[in-house]
Amino acid sequence: MPNPRRRDRLLSALSRRTSSGRFIPEIDGLRFVSIALVVLFHLDVYVAGSSTAAYAVPPDAEPLAGMVRHGSWGVHLFFIISGFVLALPFVSYHQAGGEKVRLRAYFARRLTRLEPPYVVAVLGTFMMALAVRPGGHAPSAAELVAHLLYLHNVVYGWMSTFITIAWSLEIEVQFYLAAPVLGRLFFSIGHTLRRRAAIGGAALLAIAAQVVLARTGIALPRTLLLYIQFFLAGFLLADVYVTSWKGAPRHDWRWDGVWILGWAGMLAAVRSPSPAVLALGFPAAALATFAATFRGIWFRRLLTNPWIVTIGGMCYTIYLLHNPVIVVAGRFSTRWLRGDDYGVDLLLQAVTVLPAVLLVSTLFFVLVERPCMDRHWPRKLHERFRPSTPEVNKVFRKTP
Repeated sequence: MPNPRRRDRLLSALSRRTSSGRFIPEIDGLRFVSIALVVLFHLDVYVAGSSTAAYAVPPDAEPLAGMVRHGSWGVHLFFIISGFVLALPFVSYHQAGGEKVRLRAYFARRLTRLEPPYVVAVLGTFMMALAVRPGGHAPSAAELVAHLLYLHNVVYGWMSTFITIAWSLEIEVQFYLAAPVLGRLFFSIGHTLRRRAAIGGAALLAIAAQVVLARTGIALPRTLLLYIQFFLAGFLLADVYVTSWKGAPRHDWRWDGVWILGWAGMLAAVRSPSPAVLALGFPAAALATFAATFRGIWFRRLLTNPWIVTIGGMCYTIYLLHNPVIVVAGRFSTRWLRGDDYGVDLLLQAVTVLPAVLLVSTLFFVLVERPCMDRHWPRKLHERFRPSTPEVNKVFRKTP
């Protein structure tokens, strides 16, 4: 039998650190679902591109393919999660007497927490691309700089030549910059119904503008303006969580039915040919699913399983690294492709490739990302490498 103490020590060593002390396991469970969808989507893309059959079977004729090939919408679920997480301190301050959000600490935390893993992953992926694609197919240094400055979407368009997932991180950074303004704008409204109507109304206005642009054929660069409704859905959920549920929602099995209906609604929305149904239906169904995750019994119990929560806490690392790991591991695993059965091939690749994704991501998380979750790591790093001679210490003490 497994040793519970050994398991607990392992989970503790792999657990995500929170700078605020606020740990919400349901959110990490939702992170697990979101990253699983994204990884399976990219695994499907690689398998389909590597198979001799190329899987010409249309998605609607293969139910599994129809679901997996919509896995890219897991990114939009991440947007809702980000909206929820970043809204919590603002709604807590304005509506629940919480601590005031200090903008200097807010932006410093985003910088020290997220930048080191991102820079390491981008540089590593760039060097790997140079090694495997020399000559004219290699990415340029200018493109690398655009990624490091979160400007690739604007300068080059959506698709990167070496780290395709970075487009969504640029959207996230834009929201980090806008969140303090939006937080004060919405959560300073004292009346609950008016506050929530303002958040929902802003989301509806954004959706209406997006639908009009889609119908007129006007293409905009991928910026926050095209995804703001997902972040605002997270704002709305955070408002309900803090002010109505008081951070401790009651549980009812009927919400498990809402959870199932929510996922069905999201799948129906992404399959709809109508831009309006997609733009409005998906965030609405996702919001219901998120609420049901907090309020339900059975699915909440599933998503708050310690292993699910731990892997969900590593989602940022997994998101950064899963594509290059799939490519490297796939060079060996695709030799087992049958080419005549989509389900069997996807299962074989999942069994062989996903453990490699999890292993590499775990190592990166422990060595790079998790240490950056300590808000004091820059000071600790400075103290570790600072010369300790009396003369130098005097200089540091005199330095303002």
